[in-house]
Amino acid sequence: MKNAPFIHRLVLLALLLLPWEGAIAQQQAASPERVTLQVDGLTSATRDALATDLRRTDEIHIVFACVPAGIIVLGSRTGQSRVQIEERGRTALAARNASLRTRTIGNDIAGAELACEQARNR
Repeated sequence: MKNAPFIHRLVLLALLLLPWEGAIAQQQAASPERVTLQVDGLTSATRDALATDLRRTDEIHIVFACVPAGIIVLGSRTGQSRVQIEERGRTALAARNASLRTRTIGNDIAGAELACEQARNR
């Protein structure tokens, strides 16, 4: 009986912490959406201008960019879908340079980094 208050407190603490565990697991499971664009003729000036434009809206951001390979990986800051990220990225790029040709490629970050490394080694 001497341990009863201690056990009650321990059970109460476990019940209070239980919702946090579920919230943390859910947060880790949901990965942010990303889109990888191949941009023909990408320059560092265009990349920097795009980064500045995207910071103003704070909807999407550049996760990774490699000028030699012409790769830009865009990610969502506020839960946009891949389609919304792609549209916003293409619009921002076209506003900077209408002649840039872009296409979506299926690379993830690791694939984009590998393509960048290969372009730098040429």
